[in-house]
Amino acid sequence: MNFNETTMLDYKNTTTISMELTDCLRKRMRFIGIMQQIFGVLMIISGALICVGIISAIVGIPVLLAGIKLYKSGSAFSLAAMAKGGEGLSEAINQLHGYWKMAMIIIIISISFYALAFMFMVSIFLPTYYH
Repeated sequence: MNFNETTMLDYKNTTTISMELTDCLRKRMRFIGIMQQIFGVLMIISGALICVGIISAIVGIPVLLAGIKLYKSGSAFSLAAMAKGGEGLSEAINQLHGYWKMAMIIIIISISFYALAFMFMVSIFLPTYYH
């Protein structure tokens, strides 16, 4: 099956991408969609659990939002595989883009927390080591 996809570039120019949607590709898109939905639900649950603490909510909220984006991307991949249309694929890629942005934010926040925790531990244990 051939389908055409119109994508937005710089929100002004459009281009058409044509590709053949084979049965193998459709099965792989469904598998990717299902796995993204499973991992999205797991991230939503873990994000909600991380949000229990006030300070940990700084990490929990981006995890929760990333899980929602990943779940929506998986749903769009599954729909694109079943509907054989390009609109679902475009939505899947847009949601996946949002997921990766949130993942980068989570990584930056986590590294910052680890650095602060390391400096805190050094400031507490270093003076006791020299006395």
